[in-house]
Amino acid sequence: MRVTFKALAATVMLAAFVPAIGQAQPAAQRPAAQPQPAQAPAAESSPDRTMAVFTDWVVRCETRAASGTASATRLCEMAQTTQDQRQQPVAVLAIGRTVKGEPLRLVAQVPVNLQIGPPAKLVLDIPNRPAEAPLTVAFRNCIPRGCFAELELRDDAVLRRLRARPAEAAGRLEWKDASGGDASIPVSFRGFTAALDALAKEGE
Repeated sequence: MRVTFKALAATVMLAAFVPAIGQAQPAAQRPAAQPQPAQAPAAESSPDRTMAVFTDWVVRCETRAASGTASATRLCEMAQTTQDQRQQPVAVLAIGRTVKGEPLRLVAQVPVNLQIGPPAKLVLDIPNRPAEAPLTVAFRNCIPRGCFAELELRDDAVLRRLRARPAEAAGRLEWKDASGGDASIPVSFRGFTAALDALAKEGE
């Protein structure tokens, strides 16, 4: 299965689990990722939503109207959707927060055909360099559209590690499928730093 990265407006942002999810194949059956060509940052907007694309990542913001005693809030995230050759979503990776001032959280949405016990792992090895410890992303719930793993990015060292990663060095998200086999999707870092900087500005 050929995999591409796509910056989509669809989001997994913590409380808004929107995209439909296809079935991931075990890593051993999946060839190397084929990212889409780089593109210049683009932007779209509406009265309550804005979106800017940074190569393989999208920064999306949404203003939620005041309701009852809750005042209006503006929430932002950066996200990347991995698609198969039929342009169907396979998985989504997002970074954002639901409440201003809270630490950022990394959320991954993957297919439901998995073992919920073992956590997912974001592997960040770089070719020709010593292996690095992966980031552990614990699964917290599943719904028919997919299962969700989450990591609170409270430690600034983790964000510095992600920010410093070479854009051409793809990572991968790994997990165990329902049969105990290995499954994974590639994670592109093209446009990651620019998207993270844009997300930080939106949070000011």
